Amino acid sequence: MRTLGRGLGLFALALAIVSVRVVWSSRGEWKQAQSSTGDEQVAHLGRAARLYAPGNPYSRRALDELARLGRSASGAAEGLAAWREARSAILATRSFYTPRRELLDEANARIAALMAAAEDPARGSAAERRAWHAARLAQDDAPSVGWSLIALLGLGAWIGSAVGFFLRAVDERDKLRPRAAVSWALGVGVGLVLFFLGLSRA
Repeated sequence: MRTLGRGLGLFALALAIVSVRVVWSSRGEWKQAQSSTGDEQVAHLGRAARLYAPGNPYSRRALDELARLGRSASGAAEGLAAWREARSAILATRSFYTPRRELLDEANARIAALMAAAEDPARGSAAERRAWHAARLAQDDAPSVGWSLIALLGLGAWIGSAVGFFLRAVDERDKLRPRAAVSWALGVGVGLVLFFLGLSRA
């Protein structure tokens, strides 16, 4: 239990360090965006938004600012650039859930409308062109959450069983303990099967 506690403590410490680094980097990009204009500002806001961590205020502010720029843009090109950056940032930070789903839906709708307006009217009515773009923007090629979780479970079982094998299946004289060795080896095998099955289906 002491070893487990130390391991969990180290994991929590590493997670905290990574989270602080992400938030700090996002803050830096946000600050640079405040002193920039045009494409440079959009790029900094996009990077700040992509540096996502739960509760990171700078990522949220960057997405809100991109949405504001998209809504208030004087030209179609500027609006399209802002909405595309917002959409890209949201898709880049999703995991088993999609952050700011409502903003993603708005971005898809705005992009579809702007792209439809820029196309040749001979390609159909404005509504038809907008619907065509909206359908493609709505396509979701994200991996299956369920199979991804199975792959992660398999990875954890595989690594944990391998560690257990070296710690528990070998005695002080470097000889195998048959029962423990078989049990931990089966754990490694099951973990590998789950891992590769999850990857193939995700």
